[in-house]
Amino acid sequence: MINTPPESLIRTWVWMMSENNNPELMSKGKQNLINAFGSMQKAIEYIEKSVEASEARS
Repeated sequence: MINTPPESLIRTWVWMMSENNNPELMSKGKQNLINAFGSMQKAIEYIEKSVEASEARS
């Protein structure tokens, strides 16, 4: 994937989505992931692959 955001930024967007008390924050985090990856499905696939790669290195 070209110009993938840094892991810390992806983690921030996922954290934003988990903030159930603030719908605006949740929406912004989701939109940032969609803008970066093209869809939520692609973002999820990227995150899952990153986790698998991280676990394999451990």
